Amino acid sequence: MHNHQTIIDKIGKLRELVIFNMADYKKHPDYIWCDRMLFDVKDGGLVPNKEEFTMANLIWKKYNGGVKRNDEGMWELIDSLLTQENRSKIGAIKILRRFTECNLKEAKEAVDAREIKIERGW
Repeated sequence: MHNHQTIIDKIGKLRELVIFNMADYKKHPDYIWCDRMLFDVKDGGLVPNKEEFTMANLIWKKYNGGVKRNDEGMWELIDSLLTQENRSKIGAIKILRRFTECNLKEAKEAVDAREIKIERGW
């Protein structure tokens, strides 16, 4: 288990990684997520939940060789968006596109297939 300061340090390093890799980083969703998370953890005392740790890992992978299309962490995050009370199919498509190099059509088809898989319990 990590202590609070370790989490702050790791999110800070993740934010620096995004800044280093982006020319116009202040508008990029990865930077915005890291900045918000750093503020919430550091100033708000928040302890990140499982989905937030998964998102941090995906951002880290994205800037260190890329996220593979079959990454279980990414699909767990997508599954949570598709099975929550207020489903977010658009959010699931955005996550897939954010971390893989697929176009909108490919992402929609993959999320549709995943949704069917979840509904049928496969």
